[in-house]
Amino acid sequence: MLNSLQSYKDWKDFFKKRLINTGAFRLSESSSKGEIDIEIYFALRGNLDTEIQVGYFSPMTLLYIHIFNPLTPGKNRQQEIEHLYKYEFDKEKQYGPAGLDFNEVNVQGINNYLDQGFNGSETVFYRHGRPVKSKLTTSYYPDSPTSTITYHFHEEPFFKRVLNRLLGRQSQYEDTKSINLQDIFGGLNGR
Repeated sequence: MLNSLQSYKDWKDFFKKRLINTGAFRLSESSSKGEIDIEIYFALRGNLDTEIQVGYFSPMTLLYIHIFNPLTPGKNRQQEIEHLYKYEFDKEKQYGPAGLDFNEVNVQGINNYLDQGFNGSETVFYRHGRPVKSKLTTSYYPDSPTSTITYHFHEEPFFKRVLNRLLGRQSQYEDTKSINLQDIFGGLNGR
């Protein structure tokens, strides 16, 4: 298995070899938005609705990797606001400026993330066939602490939600679905 810095020319080569050459994903689209180059990959195995979006400042600096699926609106929302920091995988330093440099520690960190996939679960509450609320229990990386985050996707105006709460009216959900996040993205080793 390719897992060393010497195996790749840059981040774009890394994702090409890890996603496309393994037959797990296909590159669907490449575009630019301001200073960011974006690549979108679609799954060829596992959950076929899963897509990976990768954003680069340059081929040597990775800004984000987002793994989206329509079944997990909370996990999608969590990732939309995340980006990678210079010291994301550094055990001694924390954060730093935005962008993950192409080096051995960072390649190994992203490689492990892709191999292990998601962990945790998400419960999505639906009204009129649309997600209204999501309860996400996960960690950003498999070895980091687990947390539970609740996301609200409201169609009602804020004042109506407050009034319903003051009057003791419970939210009514027509359907609830629990999703094991490994079923969405079980990692490249689990596919």
